[in-house]
Amino acid sequence: MEFDYVIAGGGSAGSVLAARLSEDPSVSVCLVEAGSEGRDPITRAPAAVGLTASINKRTNWAFKSEPQPALNNRPGYQPRGKALGGSSAINAMLYVRGHPSDYDHWAESGAKGWAYADVLPYFKKSEDHYAGADDIHGSGGEWRVERQRLSWEILDAFRAVAH
Repeated sequence: MEFDYVIAGGGSAGSVLAARLSEDPSVSVCLVEAGSEGRDPITRAPAAVGLTASINKRTNWAFKSEPQPALNNRPGYQPRGKALGGSSAINAMLYVRGHPSDYDHWAESGAKGWAYADVLPYFKKSEDHYAGADDIHGSGGEWRVERQRLSWEILDAFRAVAH
């Protein structure tokens, strides 16, 4: 078979890219993912994050870093999703962008185009935030961001300190 585009990796970015490219009916797009469809019950239950991020080799590449001096020369564990949805399939259904200062630091260190102001429009374009669009959120994008549906005292306390 021949395709106009072949995208390796069905994680969040690869899936969005494939969806956007396939909006043009004149092109053909092939999305290749090494892992599962991400429909396992274990990947669809946020409370199972301990299993998906540790032992489930079907949905987790379970990489290890090189030995790290700051870890007494032990390797660091790097769980990475191996399923449609990528690491979003194993991260307890959290939507996390990173802190604006992280992006600004990258840009200051030479990563031109990676300042927060540069990447924010792309986050907003990809997002379908439950409260609609505002200065930092988008609506109508591929990533549906929902309000937390369950309330536990510990979760509410965590959210309060995170704001």
